[in-house]
Amino acid sequence: MAVMPTSREEVIAAVRGLVAHRPTSRSEAAALERESVALALHIQKHTPLHDVPEAVWHFLSDVDIRFKDPRYATAQLAEITAVLDKWQAQVPSNTSFERTREG
Repeated sequence: MAVMPTSREEVIAAVRGLVAHRPTSRSEAAALERESVALALHIQKHTPLHDVPEAVWHFLSDVDIRFKDPRYATAQLAEITAVLDKWQAQVPSNTSFERTREG
């Protein structure tokens, strides 16, 4: 992920990009985990979004669990897809999707 997202639409697209990755080795899982952690930190520090669905945070932190447990992976991938679809369909408002940046 060369350019980090700043808007809700870009964050959703970035997470969907991670959803598309299915690691087949420990090294691929480790690379996906690094990318997921980097995205989570970026969202927290550099975007105005404050209502990122909890399922997104779980998805970004569970790469290792999905790699080890295919049933968990299947369930979480289905959940995150539904959550992203719902989040994308929501109409943003100044109070529910953006926070004021300080400094």
